[in-house]
Parts: sequence; C-alpha cells; structure tokens
Amino acid sequence: MNNKLKLTVLIFFLVYLVVNLIILPDYGLSWDYHNHYYAGLKHLGIQLPSDSSKIPFSPPDPRETTDDPFGPFTQIIPALSQTVFHDRFNILPAGIAYNLPMVFFGVAGVFILFLFLLEAFGPVEAIIGSISLGLLPQYFAYLHNNMKDIPNSTAFTLAVYLFYRLIKKPNWVSLLLASASFAFAFNVKINSVFIPVICLIYFLSVRKKSDFRILSYFLLAPLFALLLWWPFWQDPVRKLLEIPGFYSRNTFNMPNLLWGKIYQSGINIPLFYPYSFLLVTTPPPVLIAAVVGLIFSFRKIFSRKKEYLLVILWFFIPQLRYLSPKMGAIDGVRHFMEVLPALSALAGIGTAIFRKTLIMRIGAMMTVVYLVAILVLFHPYQASYFNFVSGGIKGARGRFDIDFWGTPQKEAVLWLNKRAPAGAFVHIVMAQSTASVYLRKDLLDNLNKKPYRESDYTVLLNRQSFFPLYAIETYKDEKIKNNRTVFSVSRQNVPLVWVFN
Repeated sequence: MNNKLKLTVLIFFLVYLVVNLIILPDYGLSWDYHNHYYAGLKHLGIQLPSDSSKIPFSPPDPRETTDDPFGPFTQIIPALSQTVFHDRFNILPAGIAYNLPMVFFGVAGVFILFLFLLEAFGPVEAIIGSISLGLLPQYFAYLHNNMKDIPNSTAFTLAVYLFYRLIKKPNWVSLLLASASFAFAFNVKINSVFIPVICLIYFLSVRKKSDFRILSYFLLAPLFALLLWWPFWQDPVRKLLEIPGFYSRNTFNMPNLLWGKIYQSGINIPLFYPYSFLLVTTPPPVLIAAVVGLIFSFRKIFSRKKEYLLVILWFFIPQLRYLSPKMGAIDGVRHFMEVLPALSALAGIGTAIFRKTLIMRIGAMMTVVYLVAILVLFHPYQASYFNFVSGGIKGARGRFDIDFWGTPQKEAVLWLNKRAPAGAFVHIVMAQSTASVYLRKDLLDNLNKKPYRESDYTVLLNRQSFFPLYAIETYKDEKIKNNRTVFSVSRQNVPLVWVFN
C-alpha cells in the first residue's frame, strides 16, 4: 500500500471516528442499561446510586443481578467511563459518558478488519470490506449504545486476526498476543468460545508440520482467559460453571417474531433464524457482494490460499449453535454480531473479483452513497432498517419486530418532559427503567404508579412480539382508532414508539 493510500485510509478512519462521536448524543441508552451499569459498579467497588429506588424496574431487578456471569469487561468499561466523565468530572451527560467506549470499540473493529483483510488478501478487499462493516446499518446503530455485542464483535475480530498472524509468523510474541486477545474476548462475551474452534480447523488445514508455539495457543489461550476471569468473582470456578445454565435460562421463552410467526427462545428457535435476519437487514449491494464472495471463497477452499477458508469458518461456525432449537435467541442480529465482520469480508472478496473493471469502481462509489443515505434516512434508528427482501420497514411490520433496543423511547420521554403537566401519571410499558433516566423528576415520581389504562400518558415501543406479554394490543388499536396518539417516532411512516393519552 503506497503512502497516498495509507494517508487516505488514515483520514477515512479519523473522519469516521469523529462523525460517530459527534452524533453520539442522538442515541439513547439500551434496554438493559441498568443491569450492566450496576454490575459494572459492583465490579469497580462503587455503591449503587441512591436514587435507584424511584425507578420502576421490571423483573429481574438489576440490583439483584449484579453477580450474573456476563463478561466483566462489558460491564466495567462503560460503567467506568460514566463514573469518570460524568460522576467524577461532570464533563459529559451520563448516557453519553456510558456509551462513549462503544464508539471507540466499534471504530476499532472496522480498523482491525481492514488490517486483517489487507494482510490476508489485499487493499481492495480491505477497503471494501471495512467500509461495508462500518456502514452496515445494524453495526452502525449498535456502535453507539451496545455495551456487549459491539465490543464482542471487535474482540472476536482481533482474536481471529492475531491468530492468523501467529500462523504466518509463529513466534513467542505472536503467541502471547493471540492468547491475550482470546482472553480479553472471552471476558467480553461468551460467544468467543467459537474462536478456538475456528482457529483449530484453520490451523489443521494450513500447517503440514506442527509448530509448538501454535499448538501452545490452544493451551495458553484458555488459561489466560481463566486467569483474567479469576479476579472478578468470589468463586471464579463456580461462576464459570454457571455460564451454560445461565444463558439457557436468561432469555428462556422470550418471544421472537420471525417471518410473521412467533418463536420462543430456548424452545423452538428455527435453524434459519440467524440467516433470516442477515438476509433482511443487510443492504442489497453488500448482501449480493457477500454472496458472490462466499461462492468464490468456497471454490478456493482447496487452494493453497487458506484465508478463504478462515473467513468461511468465521462466518458459519458461530451460527452453528442455532442448529439446536433450544438455543437462546432474541433481538435479531445483535446476538451473533461477531459474524458481521466476516460477512463484510465476504463482500470485500466478492467485489474484488471485478477489481480491474470500471463497473466495480462506479458500483463501489454508488454503494457507499447508498449506504450513507440509509444511515441518514434512519438516523438514529438504523437498527430498524430492513431491505427489499422483507419489503422494507413497511413490509417488515407484522413480520419482524421493528425495534429491539428501546432507544426510540428517549425521544418520546423528552417530548413528555416538554408537554406533560406537572405531576402527570406516565406509564412506560417496556424498558421503563432505561426510559426513566430521561424523565422529568415530577414525572418520575409517578412513573408506572397507575396501570396504562388509567395513566395520563402511555409510552409503547413497537416491539410486536412483546404485546401479548402486556395485553396491550387491544388498547393500542383503540387509541390509534380514536386518534389518541399525541406523539410518535416513525421511519418511512412506520411507528417505532407511540405516546397515547
């Protein structure tokens, strides 16, 4: 890569970082903010906020889940950021301070993917692949407020990349870096258990002669992960053994709306679950390029260039867990976000096939414009984007949940702060604890004190699969029919959240 191209790439990543930092205030906190914030405070040895008693938590109460075996870094890093930048120095509002690390994680993930593709394939694959990831609506949206899955995607990418470097140059430094990166990834999210599986199959395919330093990775990486896990728990081994049972119970029986049918998490999740969400939420140019790249990569599996196999393994192995219908699954792409870099890499590979043609250059530029237009059109709710396969967001309504994360409720609550009279009774049906962070003090005092039918205002998120849990469907339809919608947030005329009175 020549100096001019290096400078261009550097400018792109700096601009990408700055833009994401500038628009960060537009995004709200996520559904389970308190669960992970309180757990992070406990890890840091900080007492929980005294005003938490006013917040109407829905079960499980986050004050009682601080010992759940989530990856400690997903909880510590954003909680520390909020403690430092808001509580200690009051530089940033609490929500922005909490979400700030996710922006750096997300941008780092795009940059690491660029480095991997540059080293493994070349500049065209690296540029197209990293731009595809950075402008994917799902990735871009969660980059601003997802404390678990964006760091997981980045840590996963780093671990795969550093193992690839270990294979290329099997020295002690590469071994330590690869092992340490897996340890970090494991302490971010349990999804990282698939990394050694990917690495082992890739190693067996690429090395004719065993190297002690590479083989040592499969011992050192889990050992480093356990050593890093150890200081965060009173009984680290017991907490480690809790993980399988915890994740099987954590989302058990939660409804998932998929192609118009309700499936229950941990009971009857179909094996096509992850592929369906990738199919309907990936912009068409990226999707088509990725399919071309996947076909091309399969044709190259038995060639001497095993990097194609590595990308295929990275894309498919994490999704194999959905072969079991008892797998926990909610929130669409979010729970398997570690495959988005692999999907984007395939898009880069597919596009690079036509690298010498003018059509490729024009198509690439038009794709960038198209992706940016999607991000602008759906801002800041890019996670609600659906492509033509589902009929766009209009066609997806009633077939998929339009929002999973609860972030549109921030806008609804800010509207209430301006319009609701003093002492009004507000009922927030879903994710009320997170939405309450933005609520005016006098409204917080009365929040969810009355049932939604008796309240002055009701805030309802358009998560259709959850409507039966709250027996809210009839109420919603009555309010809409009687023109009692006083505020809503919509994209392409599809509501993301309503406020009724």
